[in-house]
Amino acid sequence: METFLIALSVAVVLIAVFSIPFFLQLWRTAKSMTLTLQLLNQNLPGILKNLEEITTNANRTTAIVTREVEELSRTIRKLQGTLGLLVGIEEIVRRNIHLTFAHKVRTSMAVVKGARVFLDHLLSRRPAIDCK
Repeated sequence: METFLIALSVAVVLIAVFSIPFFLQLWRTAKSMTLTLQLLNQNLPGILKNLEEITTNANRTTAIVTREVEELSRTIRKLQGTLGLLVGIEEIVRRNIHLTFAHKVRTSMAVVKGARVFLDHLLSRRPAIDCK
C-alpha cells in the first residue's frame, strides 16, 4: 500500500509539474484578454458614436435619394403626358390633312426641280460644235 501511495504522490507531483506551463499560458492569455477588453472599452464609445453618425448620414442620403427619384418620376410622368398630347395632336392633324394636299406638294416640288434642271441646261455654256 505504501508503494501505491508513493506512486500516487509521484503521479500527482508530475501532473502538477507538467500543468505549470499550461497554467502560465492560461494566466498570460487571461492577462492579454484583460488588456484587450480594457482597450475595447476605451475605444467602444467612439466607435459607437461613429457608427451612429454613419447610420444617420445613410438615412439622410436614403431620404434625399428617395425624394429625388420621386421628383424625377413626376417629371417623367409630365413628359409622357406632354408627348401623349403631341402624338394626339399629330394624329388629329394628319387625319384632317387630305392626301391630295401632300400629293400636290410633291408634284409641285417635282415641277420646280424639273424647271430648275431645264433652266440650268438651257443657260449653261456649251462647247462650239465644229460642222464641216
